[in-house]
Amino acid sequence: MTIQEALERSADELQQQIEKHRRMLSQAWNGEGRGEVDPPSGPGDSESRKIRQTLVETIEVLEATRRSFKSKQLEQLRRRLVRVLAELT
Repeated sequence: MTIQEALERSADELQQQIEKHRRMLSQAWNGEGRGEVDPPSGPGDSESRKIRQTLVETIEVLEATRRSFKSKQLEQLRRRLVRVLAELT
């Protein structure tokens, strides 16, 4: 990922958080604040997304190169990463 792409992704995430906060504020001002809402996402959410995305990219690279590098260790690593990703989602 380039710096430009990282900045665009970060800006998109910030925009989504701002919109969510605006909706929550609007509900509170209009007396609708008694209902259930999703909690605002915090810094950990962004880090968690980054970890999941990195796992996905790593798995994709291992999958794409598995015929070029016939390694049982890399295959086992790929499978472990797939399991970890499944547990995170």
